[in-house]
Amino acid sequence: MTCTRLLLIGMLGLIWQSSGFAQDTIVQFNEAQFRDRVFACWLGKNIGGTLGMPFEGDPAARDISFYTHLKPGEPAANDDLDLQLLWLKALEEHDGRVDARILGEYWLKFVPVNWNEYGVGKRNMRQGILPPVSGAFDNERWKHSNGAWIRTEIWACLAPGCPGIAARMAREDACVDHGQAEGTMAAIFVAAIESAAFVESDRDKLIAIGLAMIPEDCQVALAVKAAQEAYRTQKGWMTAREAVNKATESTGWFQAPRNIGYVVLGWLYGEGDFGKSICLAVNCGDDTDCTGATLGSILGIIGGSKGIPARWKDPIGLAIKTCAIDGFEAPSDLNILTDRTVAMARKVMTVHKLPVGLTAGPANLSRVDQLKLVDTQAARELWELSPWQVVWTDPSVRVIIDYQKEPYIEANQSRQVQITLHSVIDTSQTVDLSLEGLPAGWKVDNLPEKAVTLKPAGSSTKIILDFLSAEPEPGYNRMMLVLNVDQRAIRIPLTLVCKDTPGPDDLALAANGATVRSDGELDREPGCTPRAIDGIIATAEDFANRWHSSLDTPHPHWIEVKLPEPKYIGRMIIRFADPQGYPTRFEAQARLADGTIKTLFSVNNYENSQVYRSSFDPIQTDTVRLIIHNSANPVYPNAAQISELELYPPKP
Repeated sequence: MTCTRLLLIGMLGLIWQSSGFAQDTIVQFNEAQFRDRVFACWLGKNIGGTLGMPFEGDPAARDISFYTHLKPGEPAANDDLDLQLLWLKALEEHDGRVDARILGEYWLKFVPVNWNEYGVGKRNMRQGILPPVSGAFDNERWKHSNGAWIRTEIWACLAPGCPGIAARMAREDACVDHGQAEGTMAAIFVAAIESAAFVESDRDKLIAIGLAMIPEDCQVALAVKAAQEAYRTQKGWMTAREAVNKATESTGWFQAPRNIGYVVLGWLYGEGDFGKSICLAVNCGDDTDCTGATLGSILGIIGGSKGIPARWKDPIGLAIKTCAIDGFEAPSDLNILTDRTVAMARKVMTVHKLPVGLTAGPANLSRVDQLKLVDTQAARELWELSPWQVVWTDPSVRVIIDYQKEPYIEANQSRQVQITLHSVIDTSQTVDLSLEGLPAGWKVDNLPEKAVTLKPAGSSTKIILDFLSAEPEPGYNRMMLVLNVDQRAIRIPLTLVCKDTPGPDDLALAANGATVRSDGELDREPGCTPRAIDGIIATAEDFANRWHSSLDTPHPHWIEVKLPEPKYIGRMIIRFADPQGYPTRFEAQARLADGTIKTLFSVNNYENSQVYRSSFDPIQTDTVRLIIHNSANPVYPNAAQISELELYPPKP
């Protein structure tokens, strides 16, 4: 796909352009009725999330039929809803215009937690890797997971009856922490359904609308079709669940495709019954708060508050409990949230000239068929967007930084990054480019020595920056692309990463029978059991297997590697799994042959959230223990996460 085409179809910042959308109002919603359906959307979210929260992460099937852990008026706190409260704040503060970059800024300011893909996306953005690359890079484990499709209701409520537009908004959101992977496809699928549900109530048509927005061979689509086929052939719901599991074997547990399949399964086999539907989704297991909450929202949009039985809505009340956002005053109840959502929907409809509107008079849905609920061309353009292209929008120029692939750089190998400047005004302008922060020992070719002249709107200029370094520093090498336009400086982060490869593998720990033990949650939290492969507790490919210290037991905590026989070691590398919960005060000890303990190093006020390296006097030992006295975690001060412990012999 050409850069020009990408600019036209709407990547970061372009989704809100009114060009190409209908300029007249095709459908009018009665505002009171619309408000009721938005309210029911949020209420269904609270109900389904509270129903499923006690079983989150458990892959086992179960047989519940009502709330199991509900105190009257106290819904479960749920990040499914939390992030949408934050997106509403961002929209209000940016006049209804947001893109992935703006949402990314709000991630960093107001989301203290670093769960799974949340942490990966935030880590990358802090290092100057902007969306969508922030969600794609070094995110093999979590880019297919559930973080994005569970927060799509806000986009549907702002673009009711406009599934293509809602899907584009959802993609802007999802790419921050999922790139262009299954997690993003799931968000597009759900947002399209939820938006269309404001004008279409037929379940099968809604599912078809969602499927039309994603590739037919993606894992999300295969999971949905597996559930549909089981239902069509009158298989029981447990058989349908197994069909969904089989269709999603390649992505597996706690990932978007399987859980989307469970949502559709509950919807199909619930056959219009609100309670039965959300219970079936939850009874499938896995990410149960997400499946129950999303299906609750869909059914709420379709049926309004009257479609949610009193036995489900009366006990839960109107309160909103949060757990993943901080630093601002979030809506405290569903009525406040609903009123602010409706107000923002009115603004979005007006500012972006959407083909729908609100009226105090009777609704007019007579021209729904003109809304283009299925737009396969727009869908294809959406899912073909590259995860390696950062788009920076400005009133006069649009900049694309195209990494073309993962943003790695290797020693003595050319690394090209394509920069495209696209004029968006009707007069010629000059743009002066420079690069700040080029690391010592690097060079970059093709950076223009003179200002670049951009012709009027529609013209583009491409520049290939060619980076070269003999010995790039391991880790993130952050630079800044600076554009001076009309006496304004536009500063855009540009980061290249050098892989941090281990040294000589003289201590193949697992191969020689090493073991790992700890006082943390190794045996108590699913996904945190050690495997001690070459001293590694977790890897980028198996991040769920990280070591995790206790949330509720005060520091110090320790993790210990025991070798099958004494070895000479002189170096240790510790890699941290949580960029906000990394250890800040820690020490390493070794047990000598006579049983005495020797301190290898002791560190205070450590500030590198990625890795710690130490060289020390060679010592022969079979036991090395890392002791953590403090961590940087702002939410759980007693928690720290380690992804790797590496022991090496002294340097030659």
